[in-house]
This record gives sequence, C-alpha cells and structure tokens, in this order.
Amino acid sequence: MSLYSFYNLKIYFKNMPNIKNLTGKSGASAERLVIMDEILSKSYSAITPDVFLRQINRKLKIKIGDSLFNNDIRDLRKKLEEYSRTNGIEVFLINKRNIGYYYSIKDFKLYNNNIDEDDKNLLLYANSLFYVFSGTPLYQKFNTVVKRLIDESITIEKKNEDLPKNIVQIDKGIHLKSKEWLPQILDAILQRQCLEVLYTNAKKITQTKHLSPYVIKQYNNKWHMVAYDHTSSRPEKTNVFLLDSINSIDHSNKDYHVDESFNAEDYFKYSIGIWQVHNAKPIKVAMEISDSDLFDGIINNPIHHSQTSTLNKTKKKLKINIEVYETPELMSLINSYGSSVKVLEPKSLMDKVKENAKKLILLYK
Repeated sequence: MSLYSFYNLKIYFKNMPNIKNLTGKSGASAERLVIMDEILSKSYSAITPDVFLRQINRKLKIKIGDSLFNNDIRDLRKKLEEYSRTNGIEVFLINKRNIGYYYSIKDFKLYNNNIDEDDKNLLLYANSLFYVFSGTPLYQKFNTVVKRLIDESITIEKKNEDLPKNIVQIDKGIHLKSKEWLPQILDAILQRQCLEVLYTNAKKITQTKHLSPYVIKQYNNKWHMVAYDHTSSRPEKTNVFLLDSINSIDHSNKDYHVDESFNAEDYFKYSIGIWQVHNAKPIKVAMEISDSDLFDGIINNPIHHSQTSTLNKTKKKLKINIEVYETPELMSLINSYGSSVKVLEPKSLMDKVKENAKKLILLYK
C-alpha cells in the first residue's frame, strides 16, 4: 500500500479511543474533550486558539466552530476542577494572550486508557520499522500482533485493513542512531499535521519553513525527511530535508497538504541514496567489473534494486546494468571502485568519468 493510499483511507490512527470507557458517557462533546486533552497532553508548547481548533477538527468527522469550541473549553475546565477536588492536586487550563492554551502541570493527562493515542502510534511506528522484514514470517507475525492489539483496544470503523507501512524507510542491515526530531515528525505524518521548522540549508542559510512531512528515510547513518515545502518558490515543492539541519520544530498555522504527485514507494525508485531529481529521466548505465574479488559482493548485494549482472564466458569480467538518475552519488559510486570498473554506457557518463580521471592524474603531477 502506498503512503498516498494510506492517507486516503479512514484507517486506524484517525479513529478515536472508546470514549465511553474514558469519560463515563458517550457523545460528541465527551469525544471532543478526550481529543482536546490528548492534544494538550502531548503539545510541545502553548497552542493558540486557531491552531488548537484546527487540530481538533482534523480528528472529527463533523467539524466544529468557535462557539462549540468555547463551550468545550468551559467543559474541560469544569472536568479539571472536578479532578482537582477528587485527587487533591490543583491543575487547570491556562490561556495567556498571544501565547495560547496549556496545562498548568507539564505532561498532565486527564483521560487515560490501556492503549492511548501515544501507545497506538508507537505500535504503528514499530510496525512500519518492521517493514524492512517484509516477505518474512517475522514481519507477518508482528503485523498480526500489532493489529490485534489495536483492534482489541480502540473503536475502529474499518476492520481488516493493512496497517500503514513505508512512512519510515530504512537501509537494511545498518545500525541506526535515533534523532531527537523523529517522534515529532512521525506524529505529524500520522496525524497529518504541518510543522513549522527552523532549517539551515547546505549554503548555511537559516530560514523558517512550513513543512507537511510524508516519509522519513535513513541513509549513511543520517535521517532525512521527504516533505512538502509550503514556503518554497520552486514549482516542485516536495523535497528532501536533512534532519541534522533542523534547529527547532513547532506546530504550524498552515493546513497539512497532500501532494497528489507524490508516491512513497516510487519517490526513490531511481535514486542511489537520497537524491531525487525532479522531472528528470533515469539513465541506463552499463559497467564492467574486472576485479573478481568484487563479484560475489556485487551479485549478492546489488548496488541498486534495478541491477542485473552477467559474467562473461571466461568468468573474469562482470557486467552490471542499472537504471538510475545521473547524480553526484552515482559518480561517487563509480569512483569508489577505482580502476576495477569501466563504464560502458551511456557515452556521456563515460566521458565524465574520463574527465574526472584526467583531473585526478593532474593532482599528482
């Protein structure tokens, strides 16, 4: 299932917990109180009224306006007063002008159940991480366990749907070091929230960006995010961002945007690593490897998923074919094999390799 298809289904993470179990009664108002409490309990900072209302409406089938929102705020404050009297702990909802709403106790949560929204999202994250084992009994077993836990703990409108995958893309067999921004970005992907990000680009220019994230990808022990850039002036607004270049993340006042042309499964189809060239056609590359010590490694661990390989009759040369974008990463790959590789086609790539070889020789004259 593609990420875009996942976005267009009313699936697990858009459905709310069993409200009757949480509040003691059912109904739209009680449901909204649980939603408000959930948003406040996991917010990284104070939430302005307009952002708060927008986040609530993202989780509702029937949207509400300012009037109902204000009524719910009053009801939530009453619930907090009841909680304070019952438990002997004073907690209340603060709303400072120009700052927004927040609980007086950090990380406080009024309503709890066995598997709350955070627990549910954690299961979905883990399931997506386990997608690296797709096609094995291990993945199917884990997928079944996660789905059963969610089905038994949360009121779900649609049963028997595939759990989401492809929202986290990881190089197999590499030890990963988690990054501090991962939880917030994963939350934004699952909840379809736009983020306000302070980002420093490769030219060392720092600017505020409003990003709608789609995919997180790990490559060369670094995490990257594919996101729609609301602030970009370029026609192609969906691009790759390095998580190490993020200085801060906050909630954005912009609505989440779904790029109709984006497909999580195909975005890196012709990439080596994380390079994605917009509106470019991939090239078909033929190379000849002359070092027999490299044959098994290249055959058993293809340099790209499109690779085909053939040994010549004497078994002294290995020809490989790949279909990729022409990028610096491709040149770096070719150069890494040194004199053990010869580019056969296309001629334009062959000429570039020759030119680089001449420049390298000149460095040692």
